[in-house]
Amino acid sequence: MVLDSINSILKQLQFNKSEVEIYKLLLKKGELTVREIAEELQLSTRIVRERLKRLVKDGIVGRKLIERGWIGYVYYAEDPDKVAQTIKKRLIEIAKVIDRCGKS
Repeated sequence: MVLDSINSILKQLQFNKSEVEIYKLLLKKGELTVREIAEELQLSTRIVRERLKRLVKDGIVGRKLIERGWIGYVYYAEDPDKVAQTIKKRLIEIAKVIDRCGKS
């Protein structure tokens, strides 16, 4: 069914509350580790890691390798204009899929 396909595709684009909060925190504070994000938002490090994995994959958050007596990653919010362009590209891809669904 066309509407089922469209709903499924649109759900993939939605961000949950903790993902939005992580992005806002990084935008405000700059570079943070998983532990720092977890402490600031009172989330488990497991949840933060899961959310960051998606945000990095989607181009919303970036990460870089650092050495502070240990080697690890810090995460940072991508520029809001870049994020808007990334989401716009995904919407265009979704529109193409919707077009194909309508033709079947």
